[in-house]
Amino acid sequence: MKTEGSRAVLAGRYVLGMELGRGGVGIAWTATDTVLDRRVVVKLVRPEVSQQPGFAERLSSEVRGVARISHPALTRLLDVGVDGGIAYLVREHVEGENLRDLLARRGPLPPQEAARLVASVLDALAEIHRSGALHLDLTPENVIVAPDGSVRVCDAGIRAAVEAATRQESESSTTISAGHPLGAAIGAVPDERTDVRASGVLLFELLTGAPPSGDPSPRARRRQIPRELEAVVVRTLSSESTEPLQSAARLASELRTIAGEEPEGWPVAWPAAGGGEPSSRLGRRAWPRPSVFRTWLVVPLLVAVVAATMVAVGLSLGRLEIGGPVGVRLKPTESSPSASVPVPLSFASVRAYDPLGDGVENSSNAPLASDGDQETVWKSENYYDGRLNKAGVGLLFDLGAPQTVTGFRLSTPWPGFSFRVAVGNDPASLTAAGGITYTAASDMEEAIPHETGRYVLLWFTSVVRTDDGNRIDVAEFGVLGS
Repeated sequence: MKTEGSRAVLAGRYVLGMELGRGGVGIAWTATDTVLDRRVVVKLVRPEVSQQPGFAERLSSEVRGVARISHPALTRLLDVGVDGGIAYLVREHVEGENLRDLLARRGPLPPQEAARLVASVLDALAEIHRSGALHLDLTPENVIVAPDGSVRVCDAGIRAAVEAATRQESESSTTISAGHPLGAAIGAVPDERTDVRASGVLLFELLTGAPPSGDPSPRARRRQIPRELEAVVVRTLSSESTEPLQSAARLASELRTIAGEEPEGWPVAWPAAGGGEPSSRLGRRAWPRPSVFRTWLVVPLLVAVVAATMVAVGLSLGRLEIGGPVGVRLKPTESSPSASVPVPLSFASVRAYDPLGDGVENSSNAPLASDGDQETVWKSENYYDGRLNKAGVGLLFDLGAPQTVTGFRLSTPWPGFSFRVAVGNDPASLTAAGGITYTAASDMEEAIPHETGRYVLLWFTSVVRTDDGNRIDVAEFGVLGS
């Protein structure tokens, strides 16, 4: 790779632009192919892998099959090579937003939308599997939603090809060890079930805003998720490797049914005028759907009956009286003493809390999360692959003495991360406490079940992409008490 002015040029034709992200294979960049005058994405394989003797030749051989895979939901592999001892792969550039950024912007998705998106991902996986290949790197970063709503899966088979090329040199066994250069502690030779389970992880994250950790039930985090959709997620994540698992194609069909989409072969046209043969884009006979006109006539009648009943009950209980512009109004009542109003509680101290990591998490800046200044921000460490890779990390606020907490306020310049709030007297037990998982908004205030304790743990379970890495940023956090 050469530098021309301020530009880095790969293989004499690919001008690198902005870094897109880092993963198990290497670093992805936007780039311009100066030979064909088009935008592409270049992935530079990690140096400790690509500089192994003969790796580039083995990689080129492995990706030939991947380059032949064609499907509307897959990005195409365009080129592979080596420059300056660094192996690289080039794929087509797709306009749109990856699912990681979509989650950061919107938070957990509506269940039907999440099911539809993952069904499209499974369509792409099914085509990869039919071609005898595997994906092995299905993450939110590798799924793009185009402006028209269509889904494109990126880097199909690239990680599998890199790992296969690496194993040829470094391993003779049939397993991938935990010390593998790519960090793929899979434990056994991956197969189609590996990709299907990865789609379950993806669906869980789209539904809840964070990857699964322990309990595979998404409804434990978000009660609005339909039970039939939860059953699919739990079945996909809970299956042992020795148990049969649905194929990608069958799982896609099941998710489309749950999402309310017409399954393949469902009639989509009305009978033709004049009693002729109905038309259908699927080429099958279509049957008329039952009319709902008479059903909707009942709705206004039901509303009128319910309203009349409520008025009668209100009059009988003395809560309504005759009068007012509509003939009935609320009866004035004696004022009652005002309920207690939640007030902000002050903290004696705040510190970063990282019991599952190295014990520190930008600890010196922790007080910035509650200093009363929105301009000063506590930032977590940078998680380069966009994942915490542990159950969580937090900020621990000391109230100085046990107090009853009834709610919290949080503001952040980078919303979208997931978190929980726990109250108690033993910080170690708070990390395992259940409760609601929230998705951070720019400014939010929430009531919580009343809990009494000396400590308040703000426990983060995911990070978001910010202007300087994948982090958690907290401008201000405070709690309310009675």
